Amino acid sequence: MAASVHVAQKDLLVVQNLKTYFPVRSGVFQRISAWVRAVDDVSFTVREGETFGLVGESGCGKTTVSRSILRLIPSNAGTVFFDGQDVFNLRANELKALRRNMQIVFQDPYSSLDPRMPVGDIIAESLLIHGVKDRRQRNAVVQEMLAKVGLNPYHAHRYPHEFSGGQRQRIGIARALALNPRFIVCDEPVSALDVSIQSQILNLLKDLQREYGFSYLFVAHDLSVVEHISDRVGVMYLGKLVELTGREDLYREPLHPYTQALMSAIPVPDPRRRRERIVLKGEVPSPLNPPSGCRFHPRCPIAQDICKHEEPAFEEKRPAHFVACHLVEQGGRSTPIN
Repeated sequence: MAASVHVAQKDLLVVQNLKTYFPVRSGVFQRISAWVRAVDDVSFTVREGETFGLVGESGCGKTTVSRSILRLIPSNAGTVFFDGQDVFNLRANELKALRRNMQIVFQDPYSSLDPRMPVGDIIAESLLIHGVKDRRQRNAVVQEMLAKVGLNPYHAHRYPHEFSGGQRQRIGIARALALNPRFIVCDEPVSALDVSIQSQILNLLKDLQREYGFSYLFVAHDLSVVEHISDRVGVMYLGKLVELTGREDLYREPLHPYTQALMSAIPVPDPRRRRERIVLKGEVPSPLNPPSGCRFHPRCPIAQDICKHEEPAFEEKRPAHFVACHLVEQGGRSTPIN
């Protein structure tokens, strides 16, 4: 495997003010009575050759962001640019061409593979869709991709039920690689796997990135996994980004109270060390009716009156460190609590 390192130079993916709402219908005529604000004004970039981690509690909108970017689900507002192309304004044939460069590895390795198709056909299907008519050429790509993800050539003739969870996820990765994409969404690709298998899949993803130089949007709720693989990290809460910075800055000194609480929950491998745990009270509010002001204020241990009434701006508090919090001043200092 090649050992060349791809240096990030420019923004490959630019997400601006993305909003994705889901309608709630009621009554005999099923009219829209409300909207679930799954993603509400989210902006970030993914650079060439980097891994951008997107983390947060279950239901915060991480997966909706990733699928909105790929146009797997429709969005209500915002723009997504991939290498200068406006993804949301592409016609069907243009979007199909873009699919070669934007792929996804799904969370569940069991339901994401067709149980009635041999593994070789699953991997080759995208090649056939995108015009590779030569069977020998498709078979050659299938064999190459199986080898890249650590599987054997004869596995192409087996069916998904004959594989373990980790092997199925390798098949999903091989399917995403078949078209030689530039950008891959990893939607919690290791959350359904055993811990011992998780490390194997993460190392495989890093090795493939070093070889091919593509970018990842890595969606996860396990902060220790994100720390292992990401270059920059965005933290989401109830449909909004609350903090975004480089991995080292975030894990060394998180600035937002929500991020601090998440970090305090990461297990410490040394039994002689103890970490002060920040326990958040209450439940995550419903995105159907989010709180006014800062959406985190009902659970925030340091919330003040301004947090209840004014929504904080997502601002650069330190160089390349963005935070949405009234109580974090420029320079990353916290406002004294009365």
